[in-house]
Amino acid sequence: MRSYDSLSDHDFELLIADLLGAEDDVVYEAFARGADQGVDLRRLTSTGLDIIQCKHMLKSTYPQLKSAAAAEAKRLAALSLSTWQYRFVTSQSLTPRRKSDLAKILSPWISRDDQVLGADDLEGLLNRHPEVERAHIKLWLASAAQLDERLHAATWARSRQLHTEINAWLPRYVENQSFWEARKRLRAERVLVISGPPGIGKTTLARMLLADAAVDGYKPIEVSTDIDEAFEIVNDHDARAFYYDDFLGSTFLQDRLAKNEDKRLASFMRRCSSSANNLLVLTTREHILQQAVSWYEELELAGLPIRRFLLELSAYTRFDRARIFYNHIWHSKEATDTVRRALLDDDAYLTIIDHPNYNPRLIEYITGLTGPGLDAESRVDYLAFALGVLDNPDRIWERAFTQQLDEHGRALLIAVAITGTPIVVDDARCAFESLLAFRGDAPSQHDFRSALRVLDDSFLRSSEQSEETFIAVVNPSVEDFVANWLARNPDVAMAAINSAVFFEQLMWLYGRLKSAEKVRALVRTALLNGVQRCFESKNPAWGDVRWSGSTRKHKWREPTRYEDRLVFVHSLLSTEGGIALSSWFEEKLDATASGWRNHVRDPSRPVKLINALRQAGYPVSLHVIEAARDGLAKANYTYAWSELAKLRTMTPEAFPSHINQKLVASCEECINGQLIDPTDIEDEDELYSIRQSAEAMGAWNPGLKDLYARAADSIHERAEEADEPDDNEPDRNSPSMSPAAEHAAITALFARLEESLSQDG
Repeated sequence: MRSYDSLSDHDFELLIADLLGAEDDVVYEAFARGADQGVDLRRLTSTGLDIIQCKHMLKSTYPQLKSAAAAEAKRLAALSLSTWQYRFVTSQSLTPRRKSDLAKILSPWISRDDQVLGADDLEGLLNRHPEVERAHIKLWLASAAQLDERLHAATWARSRQLHTEINAWLPRYVENQSFWEARKRLRAERVLVISGPPGIGKTTLARMLLADAAVDGYKPIEVSTDIDEAFEIVNDHDARAFYYDDFLGSTFLQDRLAKNEDKRLASFMRRCSSSANNLLVLTTREHILQQAVSWYEELELAGLPIRRFLLELSAYTRFDRARIFYNHIWHSKEATDTVRRALLDDDAYLTIIDHPNYNPRLIEYITGLTGPGLDAESRVDYLAFALGVLDNPDRIWERAFTQQLDEHGRALLIAVAITGTPIVVDDARCAFESLLAFRGDAPSQHDFRSALRVLDDSFLRSSEQSEETFIAVVNPSVEDFVANWLARNPDVAMAAINSAVFFEQLMWLYGRLKSAEKVRALVRTALLNGVQRCFESKNPAWGDVRWSGSTRKHKWREPTRYEDRLVFVHSLLSTEGGIALSSWFEEKLDATASGWRNHVRDPSRPVKLINALRQAGYPVSLHVIEAARDGLAKANYTYAWSELAKLRTMTPEAFPSHINQKLVASCEECINGQLIDPTDIEDEDELYSIRQSAEAMGAWNPGLKDLYARAADSIHERAEEADEPDDNEPDRNSPSMSPAAEHAAITALFARLEESLSQDG
């Protein structure tokens, strides 16, 4: 039996209009109604009106449905209509006896039991008209067994969390033309970059596309750290939909893509574009996307701006905005009768729908569905509260932060937010205790648990993954708020810097506070001390990994990336001074270089570090460059050879003739082995990168050309054998309305709130 729990009463009526319209091959229109009318859908026929009354009363009992039917009978008696056909439709399951009871209550307008339709009747109609269910995306996703099966599959570690999130926001989602346009482009182009301002609904749209793809047979895969996670599991045989949220980050764009991720990301985009089995959805803020395209030629060559789907407020019609607000109010337990009456007085809901700062994230907040909820004061003067948030969106969290959180709650929120990544409970506790200890407080284990309990599902969100509990801010606006709060409160900012336990916290703080005049001078000295204290700290970020022989993804702590930390420290020294750190910096650089001789985890990082230091005028010693050279040569795979060629171009003094000849010979041997057995080469794009690496090293020769051609044929044959997923394209176009018709539709929509108040007494 299908579930209608994700539908509001208005969603249910639109479904019934389409469903009975398909069954009868006619078109029904929604009728502008209020609390004194008994008509939801109608059409005019040659013999009179055909009227349908819809009753979608979530979690209601049968006696309540009977009472509602009796109320409808009174309304019908007041309507002077001579000839008509009347049907009563409910989402409740009805036995034959209950149908007869309802028919008697609604007599003489209903003369036959089959004019009363319950959930079982709707089940049969939906089975006969699957195109209607497919066009109503909320019902389709909520009822699709395939979605539940896909999201519980062991191949995706975060499936349970996604399932929880979908169940939470699907009822509030409003299907609009943006979804269908984005879906059409994604299925045609295979890659879609959703960009737009904060809070506009990018993540929601991306997850809807991901869930929709899962129902069509794609395995959903979330990329949480960088695109290497996708490269590890992509192939051309299984249908997979990859989702990379906020892929350029909210700050530190240059650091986010500094490890050649621009090239690997561009390569992955090209791979998905040419594959019948892979989809890629990415989200980012629009201004950061524009910076990325201007900074990184690879992203522009990959068509990043062309693949952009810009989501703006203008994408939502006035009626879309009204439906979004209505759905949030309808599903919110926080929206009491007092709140609803405040919205109905003088059509006050229009001031929210038409507010210039309207966006879905703020609507979530003012309806109590995210954040700390609505307190008694907010409910008493709800309109003032809601308009206050919309007038000052940057202060969305401030009232709850200052008035509803104690000192421990604020400390835990700051400790988690400045880390800039989801962190495990033990790391959160460590950061929390360090911040309070700096202030002279000694919290107990109970204090941490109590603070977390208050913040969970308001400012923070916890999730279980790979037997670890992770804590993160509930959405990016919380980080924005914490940054602004610290910029206005120097004492708190200094405490955060001086108590930092992770180096990445210092990087976050510098990036967010370096332009804040009120705290910049104070931050400078504290950071120079902090980088020495935290340089050896573990990395608080966790990534996904698959153990050998396992299909499941597991969480593991990301390694400490000393190269990135040294780049940051040198940048800090160059801009903020700090000559006293020179000997310390040299010591850490030498220690990092010594590690390269044993193992280079990421070939791009030594090259990036040496390049950044040389461009800044730092005299990198020859033994540091030689350590990078030897470590890259020992890695002995395509990407390492490519980075080694860059290092040779950058520092030819470290590549004397006899050493260069040995390196070229080793590269040629490695490439030859890959081409003889191309089993591990996933696609033509990867094959071409192998050739590029050989050419860059000077190891490409005529003897490799035949091997290259045979490898290309083998990869092409594999691609042709791959099964293709179902990419059906439902026909769904949002009808356009005149301003007058749109206003009438909004008025009719919110009249339902008045009706619900009258039913509740």
